[in-house]
Amino acid sequence: MATGSTETDLMTDPTIKLPDDLLVEIISRLPYKSTRCCKCVSTRWRDLISHPDHRDKLPRSTLAGFFCKNHGMDCDPRFHDVYHSVSGDWCPFDDSLSFLPEYEQLDILGCCNGLLLCLCSQPYAEKPDYVVCNPATEKWVTFPANRIVSFARLGFDPAVSSHFHVFELVPIKGGHDYRIEEVGIYSSKAGGKL
Repeated sequence: MATGSTETDLMTDPTIKLPDDLLVEIISRLPYKSTRCCKCVSTRWRDLISHPDHRDKLPRSTLAGFFCKNHGMDCDPRFHDVYHSVSGDWCPFDDSLSFLPEYEQLDILGCCNGLLLCLCSQPYAEKPDYVVCNPATEKWVTFPANRIVSFARLGFDPAVSSHFHVFELVPIKGGHDYRIEEVGIYSSKAGGKL
């Protein structure tokens, strides 16, 4: 009986003889939406696609949108950071960034390839913190900002490395011509300032 069952399985699922690594390689060449459909083929395919070891090999959904500052209503004249989807779909993540630690003030300074760079401050803190976060995964890292910051920018290219860099440009004290006295570089790979 078991032999007949195996023969039936082979006739209904020709991929049953394929090793898992080869099947993952084949699925990795499909577009994202097709990989979602492949999860419905069988429990084996679902488990392969969902397995943490294979997530980096398989295509992922991309967020298509941008953050901008919207002016508040009459009762709240402050500006707010708001996510706008380019495709018109609902926001697939918490655009209020409520997963971050509680700060009195949080300003989005920039973004790069899905990561956001925020400047966050507390009322009596000596200096603010930078927070680099991924709104889609709700992962974040915090590190202290320089005491005097002109502006900071984020550098990140997931095709090259999983690490990011924050470039902090510090102006000359008392200068009004935007000359830079110091450039601080934070590297997530080194775990601190370079």
